[in-house]
Amino acid sequence: VSANEAGNVSFEYFGDSYSLTMKGGVQEGSEVFISYGARSNDQLLQYYGFVENENPHDVYIMPPLREWDIDGLEKACGFSFGSDRLVKIDRAGLLGNDNISLSETDSVNTRGGIIVSRAAGLDPAVMQALRAMVSDDKEWAEAGEAVGNFAAKVSDENEKLARLAAVTEMKAELAKKATSIEEDEKLLKQLKGSKSLVTSDEELLAIEFRMEKKKLLQEEISKLEQ
Repeated sequence: VSANEAGNVSFEYFGDSYSLTMKGGVQEGSEVFISYGARSNDQLLQYYGFVENENPHDVYIMPPLREWDIDGLEKACGFSFGSDRLVKIDRAGLLGNDNISLSETDSVNTRGGIIVSRAAGLDPAVMQALRAMVSDDKEWAEAGEAVGNFAAKVSDENEKLARLAAVTEMKAELAKKATSIEEDEKLLKQLKGSKSLVTSDEELLAIEFRMEKKKLLQEEISKLEQ
């Protein structure tokens, strides 16, 4: 169904088939598209077997804040973060989960991983936590030592440092990958264009999937560095 028309899908019992009908009119010979809904590439690959290039609904789940390299962030920012900030951030539930029961292991994002979406960017709650974490003593005191008071920008310098912390960890996340975006693109082009290399559809999808995730993260890094 096109983005501008409503439609119905029904199962035809006696014909043992599905029918798709549109409520609005369509010109003969025109192209009609089916929408799979606002789904990430994880969902599209799992349920429909394909990956969408530059999917506007795609997401990347980073490790929770408690697993970030705090020493690395302090080095990037040029100072040590106050331990009281981290305690308050943890009490606010923004560091992520440290205990996962066996019943939760099959669930999605049980660790409280940080969601980066192409549509909305980095989770605003994480930026709030980062603003509190990189705050100086004056900013922390003026906020009443409350993480909730860092939901919005408090100063240019604080915002710069919060973004730097996010970018530093995202770049570290990308650096952990076995291949770069450029290497994935080159490999994908090589495999698709080769007649001698035998490649399964599953392998091609795996490369496309991991490449799209890296591209999403790189896009967010570029936005935060502006």
